[in-house]
Amino acid sequence: MPRTVHKTSVRTARVKEFATIATSVALDANLTNAEKAMYLILASYATAEGECRLQQRTIADHYGCSLRFTRSLLMSLREKGCIRWERRKHHNFYHILR
Repeated sequence: MPRTVHKTSVRTARVKEFATIATSVALDANLTNAEKAMYLILASYATAEGECRLQQRTIADHYGCSLRFTRSLLMSLREKGCIRWERRKHHNFYHILR
């Protein structure tokens, strides 16, 4: 089934067919299911080093939610030590920490 991808994300990142989620994240009772799903979306784009470059709009499109909800989940994952990111021009550069 083809995925709906924001036009600019096609040039910047490729989604993997399969992605793994760290056991420490999957079993973490302090993370909501929504946060775990957001983490999995980031992991599906991440390199072997746990890095990916995406626009938040692309993430929201894949998650099927608003940009505002996407930002709140990303900030929550950052506060809980699962990810960090830095802004680079038109994209965010995400680092998966766990």
